[in-house]
Amino acid sequence: MAIATKIEADTQNAGLGEQLISGNADFRTLAEAIAAAIFISRGKRLHYVNHAAESITGYTRQELLSMSFADLAHPDSRQLVGNCATGRPGTTTHHEIKILANSGEVRWLEITTATIEFDGVPSDVVSAFDVTEHKKTEEQLQLLSVTDPLTGLGNYRRLIDTLDAEIKRSGRTGRPFAVLLLDLNQLKKINDAYGHLTGSWALCRIADVLRVDCRAIDTATRYGGDEFAIILPETTATEARLAASRIHNRLAADNQQPALFVSIGIAVYPQDGRTIEVLLRAADRELYSMKPCEEKPSPLVCEGREVDGAGLGKVFIEGS
Repeated sequence: MAIATKIEADTQNAGLGEQLISGNADFRTLAEAIAAAIFISRGKRLHYVNHAAESITGYTRQELLSMSFADLAHPDSRQLVGNCATGRPGTTTHHEIKILANSGEVRWLEITTATIEFDGVPSDVVSAFDVTEHKKTEEQLQLLSVTDPLTGLGNYRRLIDTLDAEIKRSGRTGRPFAVLLLDLNQLKKINDAYGHLTGSWALCRIADVLRVDCRAIDTATRYGGDEFAIILPETTATEARLAASRIHNRLAADNQQPALFVSIGIAVYPQDGRTIEVLLRAADRELYSMKPCEEKPSPLVCEGREVDGAGLGKVFIEGS
């Protein structure tokens, strides 16, 4: 039987009223022995707390009895805590909430809330288990599921999730966003000449440049072997090309060997596409057109275009 249900049953059946809290030895023995934290509110303040409540919150019993349960709630959970009490005896609610411990640490609690009566006065009983470590594990697993293990950037799943969110946000705000696709040129030659460890290190060097160049609202990902993508919210085509230029300049200023060059393709929502597939295809087409000729399957695709080693395409007129 849940502790809140046990308290309610004892109150109604035994007619203990306030004595259940203030003087009943069985209740005190039970409440102090269990692992669950117990908070009983009468009016706006806590009327009783057990030792587990002190341990979880970091407050002393005396401090807790001068507070309300809502005072413990993290700002993200205050509205939920305010809605927990049903005001109807015999009903219970179950939630996961965040609280701020006395140390300032955020802790997750799994709570059950019930409204009971003591001498006809409604009182709220909250039983709580600390699930902070479980939530941390969940968050870590979630982070790993969207992280590229080599570079620490987001992976393909993160790219798709973020693109989906940006399309929805742009639909609400009417503001554009840009996608940059990057490809490290000559990765096979780097691997052949320097070894695969240096090739992996080259990918990490690219990731470091993207991390430095990205704003806090941008999302950088590695979605393939030598392929990267950056999502730039609130960004026009002109701004996206400036961002691409900065990436090229940072790589050009890097004096480590081997020297690294990337090709970059840009697509902007909604002018270049209104779906994830169309946007990525548009950026990929531009990226491909910027790649050095030796990385393309046929030299014919380079006719009419001069391509420098950095993968920056320069269209020229024949005979010029």
